[in-house]
Amino acid sequence: MIPVDPWIGALAAMLGASAAGLGGLTTRAVLAARPGVTRQECGIPRWLRWSLPIARAAAPLLRPVLRGGLPGRTQASLRRADLDEAIAPAEWLVLPLVLALACAACAAGAGMLTSKSGAAPLVMAGLAGAAWPALWLRDRRRAIARAIDRELPRLLELLTLAVEGGCALGAALRIAVDAGGAGVLQRGLAEALRGIRAGRPRADALAELGARYDHTGLLAMISAIVHAEASGAGVAATLRAQAVQRTEERFARAERLAMESPVKMLAPLILCIFPCAFLVIGFPIAHRLLQWA
Repeated sequence: MIPVDPWIGALAAMLGASAAGLGGLTTRAVLAARPGVTRQECGIPRWLRWSLPIARAAAPLLRPVLRGGLPGRTQASLRRADLDEAIAPAEWLVLPLVLALACAACAAGAGMLTSKSGAAPLVMAGLAGAAWPALWLRDRRRAIARAIDRELPRLLELLTLAVEGGCALGAALRIAVDAGGAGVLQRGLAEALRGIRAGRPRADALAELGARYDHTGLLAMISAIVHAEASGAGVAATLRAQAVQRTEERFARAERLAMESPVKMLAPLILCIFPCAFLVIGFPIAHRLLQWA
């Protein structure tokens, strides 16, 4: 009989218990699901949709431990990623643990748990699963910021044309939302308009929109609009100046990225393209020299 390392046996037992716990939480989440409860899941990948029920079932166990400003900071991060209506802070905080256990269990099921390699592959898989949500959230926030950079100049142009055509600011906002298509900025502005129709002051609704995404250009636009309304200045001239400024910033950003592209191409050139080119050129020469020798 082949002797079994006691540490590997203990780790396998812990993984089995974790898998059983995850199965129990999944069953509890399925049984506790109530029909009619819908949450916004716009842009959520499939792996997150599969792991959210388990995190949702395990979140009540984590709530007594949460103290200080950690839930508030998590809520702010989820708001900037446009996920606050889909995921609660406690669910997001327990998600790395769920994915770490799932990735470790998958690594053990794939046969990575051996006496020679030890527990290092399982630890690496668990760390990768725990870091996955944070990396994905960072990439989603960057993608939303890039989407706002693309959509903001067009939105300002629509607002400017509507206001210069004789529409009030509220009507111009509705026109911009209806004609702007489906996008991150249009969804946020539509939500702000719903709050305005419900009786909320326009300045507060727009300020909440700016605080939601924490985008520099969007905050500057909202601040200029609120200041123009409060001081009685021309809203059309303010919007036209903002549109020109945002368009110039977009072109400057494109020029900067174009200037940075040669520097970013150095690593692939040096590590991949140049060695392949030297190999293709040098192999026939080396082969001919070996024949002559």
